[in-house]
Amino acid sequence: MPPFTRLMIPRPLLDAVLAHARAALPNECCGLLGGVVEAGVGRVTQHFPVGNDLASPTEYAANARDMLAASRATRAAGTDVLAIYHSHPTSDPVPSRKDVERNFWGETAVHLIIGLAGDEPDVRAWWLTESGYRPADWGAEG
Repeated sequence: MPPFTRLMIPRPLLDAVLAHARAALPNECCGLLGGVVEAGVGRVTQHFPVGNDLASPTEYAANARDMLAASRATRAAGTDVLAIYHSHPTSDPVPSRKDVERNFWGETAVHLIIGLAGDEPDVRAWWLTESGYRPADWGAEG
């Protein structure tokens, strides 16, 4: 059962995620979004870009040191990881088979995927399960 029903991302943090995705081209980027849950809404307050150790246009492996630093920062701030994000440089922002297979977060965090195949980024959010995925409710604010 997900810990919240809607993810809200402040526009400046969403812009930072999009900038990270564009800067990583032609490879996939990845990162984390931290924040708090209030009345069933996950409110993002932190952005943690994470290095892609694979430097690949079709998959990512999150850098362990970056993940540890993000974990320490969320703990110090009293926040939780609310979302994992990554980009799909040439395909739709829909979870791939690898995305589902490599989901170690269960339904504790939303998976935000940034599709960069079109003229403008296409951002979609998903809850990943052991065998598939379903859309997650999200929005930008501010």
